[in-house]
Amino acid sequence: MYVLDQRGLSKETYRAYMNDIQHMISFMNKRNIDVPDRYAVRSYMLHMYTRYKKSSINRKLSAIKDFFDYVVSHSELEVNPFSHVRSLKNEKGLPMFLTPDEMRDLIEATNQPRDRAILELLYSAGMRVGEMESLSCSDIDLDAGFVRVMGKGSKQRIVPVGSHAITALKAYFSVREIDDPIYCNEPAFLNSKKGKLTSRSIRRIVYKWSTAVAISRHISPHVIRHTFATHMLDAGADLRSIQEMLGHVSLSTTQRYTHVTVDRLMAVYDKAHPRAREAG
Repeated sequence: MYVLDQRGLSKETYRAYMNDIQHMISFMNKRNIDVPDRYAVRSYMLHMYTRYKKSSINRKLSAIKDFFDYVVSHSELEVNPFSHVRSLKNEKGLPMFLTPDEMRDLIEATNQPRDRAILELLYSAGMRVGEMESLSCSDIDLDAGFVRVMGKGSKQRIVPVGSHAITALKAYFSVREIDDPIYCNEPAFLNSKKGKLTSRSIRRIVYKWSTAVAISRHISPHVIRHTFATHMLDAGADLRSIQEMLGHVSLSTTQRYTHVTVDRLMAVYDKAHPRAREAG
């Protein structure tokens, strides 16, 4: 769709926005509504409010508003029917992450070369799942120890890759009989039919192995991305470097992880410091 093509969205975000627009159109079609009036808009917003998180509603609303802005500029429709709807105030929830022991157990339980390479790389580079889907073998430099990532808005960044991830990647590429991935233009990760592994399949792989080690929370590639950032910050990495590695446009997005670390430090302090404990 043209209106989305002009925004430089990642493939993952593009697909989400397309689904959002199609969901709204389907809702209106079932009610025989061509152009939604205020009552139809109110009904649709209530429908979303009872089913989705505020952040998801705001994303859907953004896609729908852009869609109708485009329709207004290219048709006889005079007013965007969703223009008066305000975004909801998001909850300021802290990102979910795994402990170092949980992350180690998850990786160690993975006995398939491809899946282990995926988990090691997700944790080592803090990549988004859509970025991993679009990764080519030639984006991975095992000798130099970095990966070239195409992020949101087609912005490219270079991210270091740790020794454990390099070992896992070498093992996987050896199975594929690739001596040096930098000279190979195939997708970095393939499915059983030798096609490019999709974001959905990568999520399934993460869920499969997290379930295998009985991690009680629902673990996704994005949780591993949060884990990467939290562990880096805990180990002393500066916020600007983490921002660069994650591909965040704004430092405020990266600063979410400082709250996790500060909360943990306060808990440790309250437990350990003699003058912090309540008097008996």
